[in-house]
Amino acid sequence: MRPRFWTDTLFARIFLLVGALLLASQLAVYWYFNVYQAERRAQFPAQNWAQILTLSEALGPAARARLAPTLARQGMEWRPASAMGGSPKLPAPLQNALQILHGLGWPEAEIRLDRRHNTLWLRASPQSSHAIAMPLPRPAGPSPQWFKLSAILLLSLLGTFLIVRQLTRPLSRIIAGVVDARATETLPELPVAGPADVQRLAEKLNQALGEMHQLWKEREMVLLGVSHDLRTPLTRMRMLLEFLPADTEIREDLIANLREMDAILRQFLDYARSGQEEPSQALELASWLRDFAERQGSDIQLDLPADSELKARLRPVGLARMLQNLTDNARRHGAPPILLRVRRTPTGWVFVVRDHGKGVPAAELEKMERPFAVAGRGGGTGLGLAIVRRLVQVQGGTLLFREAREGGLEVEIRLPDR
Repeated sequence: MRPRFWTDTLFARIFLLVGALLLASQLAVYWYFNVYQAERRAQFPAQNWAQILTLSEALGPAARARLAPTLARQGMEWRPASAMGGSPKLPAPLQNALQILHGLGWPEAEIRLDRRHNTLWLRASPQSSHAIAMPLPRPAGPSPQWFKLSAILLLSLLGTFLIVRQLTRPLSRIIAGVVDARATETLPELPVAGPADVQRLAEKLNQALGEMHQLWKEREMVLLGVSHDLRTPLTRMRMLLEFLPADTEIREDLIANLREMDAILRQFLDYARSGQEEPSQALELASWLRDFAERQGSDIQLDLPADSELKARLRPVGLARMLQNLTDNARRHGAPPILLRVRRTPTGWVFVVRDHGKGVPAAELEKMERPFAVAGRGGGTGLGLAIVRRLVQVQGGTLLFREAREGGLEVEIRLPDR
């Protein structure tokens, strides 16, 4: 399997694309104001320094002494070159200003930064006998570069999230409606909201779901009608066979075939009926399961929680049909003993039916619950597990097929307690 370097959800794709676009635009603006404009801002101090150096080199010692009080009021003073301290390593803004100063006619000018005494030293050339000391300007407040970049990143992500959420929220509602439609057998009405394109999509989906629901109802009525009407002549044939002499050779074979046909029709009827009309009832689940296991026979092993009473609210007829079909399937395709295990969850109940047969290949596990997927194997119609799936779906539960660790097929049903 190839590694995936790209997400497969619409929300994530739009989020990454729009986020990358916003981030790139913000970084471009940041570069313009903090890199390109920084060079232009460096011209102002460079021009001031050039004027100061011009004045310093043009005046003699006596004139500099007379001008010293005026410069002192600006925080500057002339000092001997030997008094220069600090480091020639400069931050980027001062380095840019020094390069501009070199281009303004002072190619040998030096600048040193003395952070200890908060002083900036300026000298016309290494041969100058004096230097100018001036205070470093105090920053208006802390503004580290990482803070600016973090703010750009966070604002870009927030803006991207709001934009993408506005775009994909109507689609999320449609997806949620389709998921709810799979969990129930009633016709859902998908929300028609959002942009015009999404509204048209919701309208078309509602139309398609309505047509499919109508088609399904018609097929269900045909299946119910045919299955019900065929049972009447089968019953008459069974009654006629009872009048044949008991020692007739083909009597028992005919009766067995009629029973098999009746069982097949009963499964068709069970599949057509969803069980949705059955209301939930309060059950004492432990005693109900003991009665069910006793009716099934000695090959059923019941595993109940330690609680003496298991109060549940379920649909008993639907639950009995599910467990009956699963145990019949285990007998037909697996091997005894058949384990029926029950446990409580925070939201409902888990029922596990496991046989001790050869199991089912992993490639066929997903096909197990499809109608007629296993038709003809072991004499069944292939509808038993499909009936279980429909009953579980109607009750808002989940159905899972898996291989047991010790061998055999394990079927898990999760039902909500409501």
